[in-house]
Amino acid sequence: MLILASLISMSAQEIKYQGEVDLGASITTEGYQTGRPVANFRTIHGARVGDYLFAGLGFGADWYFFDEGSSGDDSEVVVPVFVNLKGYYPVNDSFSPFLSLDLGYGFGVTQSISGEGGFVFSPAIGFQYKKFQLQIGYERQSILRETLGSCNLRLGVVF
Repeated sequence: MLILASLISMSAQEIKYQGEVDLGASITTEGYQTGRPVANFRTIHGARVGDYLFAGLGFGADWYFFDEGSSGDDSEVVVPVFVNLKGYYPVNDSFSPFLSLDLGYGFGVTQSISGEGGFVFSPAIGFQYKKFQLQIGYERQSILRETLGSCNLRLGVVF
């Protein structure tokens, strides 16, 4: 009965398109080389359900900058493709803290990891102020039998 009431309530809420573009910086915390910088780009597009929920599909690019290894490469690029879920807690019309979760798959695109890939998991906490958002999170990317973990900070625009 409670589930039915929730579904009826949810269907009565406004559903609208929401998109976002985020830029960020990360530091590797586990994997091949720790303490190395990572540049991040993300774009996500989906549906905002009322004031509290968002579900969308996204993709991006992560540039990992490593010390030159035996392969001679000093950077790698991974393109994650993922589902993003967000739960918002609006404080007022301008400010909404949120919890975010990305789940998907990352594809290696640079020469030494081309064709390789693996699971991507990225929880985050942040807030949206008007059309801007700031979030801090953790990303775990599996590639080449290696798991890369990084702490990140992202700034984005919501439209």
